[in-house]
Amino acid sequence: MQFVRPRGKRSRIDSLQPNGACVCVCVRQLNSVGPAMVSLEEFRAYRSPLKDFYDGKYVLLTGGSGFVGKLLIEKLIKCNVAEILLILRRKKGLSPTERLEQLLGKEAVFVNYENDPQLYLSKIRLIEGDISEVGVGISNDDLAYIYERTNIIVHAAADVRFDESLKESIQTNVRGTQEMLKIAEKCRQLEIFTYISTAFSHCVLGVIEEKFYDPPLDPSVLIKASESENDADVFEQLSKKLIEPWPNTYAFTKSLSEEMVRRYKAKLPVAIIRPSIITTTMEDPIAGWTDNLYGFNGVVCGAATGVLRIFHIHMDYKASIVPADTVINATLAVTWYAASHREEDNVYNCTTDDNPVSWRETQHQLEHWKDRIPFDKSLWITTYNTTRYKLVADVLSILYHVLPALFFDALLQLGGQKPRVLKLYRKVHRFSAVLRFFTNNQWCFRTARMRRVLDAMAAGDQQYFPCDAKAIQWNSFLDHQIKGLRQYLMRDPWSTLERSVRRHRLRTFAHWCLLAVLYGGMLYLVVKVLHAYGYIDFTGLHESNLEECSS
Repeated sequence: MQFVRPRGKRSRIDSLQPNGACVCVCVRQLNSVGPAMVSLEEFRAYRSPLKDFYDGKYVLLTGGSGFVGKLLIEKLIKCNVAEILLILRRKKGLSPTERLEQLLGKEAVFVNYENDPQLYLSKIRLIEGDISEVGVGISNDDLAYIYERTNIIVHAAADVRFDESLKESIQTNVRGTQEMLKIAEKCRQLEIFTYISTAFSHCVLGVIEEKFYDPPLDPSVLIKASESENDADVFEQLSKKLIEPWPNTYAFTKSLSEEMVRRYKAKLPVAIIRPSIITTTMEDPIAGWTDNLYGFNGVVCGAATGVLRIFHIHMDYKASIVPADTVINATLAVTWYAASHREEDNVYNCTTDDNPVSWRETQHQLEHWKDRIPFDKSLWITTYNTTRYKLVADVLSILYHVLPALFFDALLQLGGQKPRVLKLYRKVHRFSAVLRFFTNNQWCFRTARMRRVLDAMAAGDQQYFPCDAKAIQWNSFLDHQIKGLRQYLMRDPWSTLERSVRRHRLRTFAHWCLLAVLYGGMLYLVVKVLHAYGYIDFTGLHESNLEECSS
């Protein structure tokens, strides 16, 4: 078997002894800290109904610049699609073409780009558009091309910010989905429309089935209300009442978006896939890759960098995390299956309930690496504390976050620098508040329909499209995750590892010295108070010692 040796200088940890006693870093031309997937040639040679379904197809993709979208682009190109019709908007002064060039050249997930740029450029047709606009802002010429060619639509675009205004969330997530369905309705060769939702779109329920649910409100009415400029202020003031009991605008608008898809079910072949908390890749196309700090990634990075030191979480609850490549491959499998089972309610939960892992188990595994591969870009050593009680978390956040932040900011000011640590912790606290709902509640996701798709796949598909949650080896995955977060997200090259370990040891020593001084001082104060109130009496202690010595 051949393995991909993609671009860029990467390094591998050849030997990591416990407690960081010996660290040998060997720089090699490798693309991953984990196992590489099979070569493009071997993948293209593989044959199965799932794989062949995509060969020569025209795929319209939204959200291609996002985390999930990038992985979809890489996998669809491997599948030898005829063309990816990629909808991209102008952003920060960059045209869609400039954004695509930047995207392909920067991200390690495009494993063959450096050696063969044309492989990607020949397969991607840019469609300038904006999912938040009416009609998606696509020109008439591009629409005509879409209507004539498109076989598959994968709608992955969404505003994933939990704290976004309700108006913006509705216009992007709900109206954007409606506009894409209107486009799909006019595609003459459409075989399937797949919408990537979230498992938490119905998080107000304890058990989430693989079916359509009645929406909390009529999405069409809310779209009209969000478009009304006269009532914009009133609309936002009512937003908290409107989304109750949903925890945020993201989950709320995703439930409305699913209703939009359901309404088109009689007109179009549709499918919905609901992944839970998406984290780094397991191995496809490289291990440990991600490009964002959302959700679980943010918690791990926050703890590893010494920034997040107290977190409100029920450690014995299931961690509803799922590797990103499991989601991508499941999406492609669901799309293939739903295209030939149009009569079914093609709603699928992509979760790890068949192979659960608790928050406590994830913490224990990740802690194995805290002294061996510390992050170079860190504030302090990893001192991650948890509690299931909100009041305790709030009090400890003052001790573990606010007071150290004031101390570090004072040092920065003394050095003539601008204070910034307290500002950082304001963001950390907002991030923690958003995640509380998901780390202190537990859900049961039914996966019988997803299991039906897995059973329909050919024997070799789990090698080329691995998406069975039962096959996840959690310890191995979490090992690759912490390495991947350091390398791909924090951009810490492995060449800095030895320096990071040395600094980590000095910080650990300083940390214990500070604790000794702090607790020693507290003990001294307690003894002094007890002595002052007569609970401890030292009178005669000195004389008794002298008498014992003389005798």
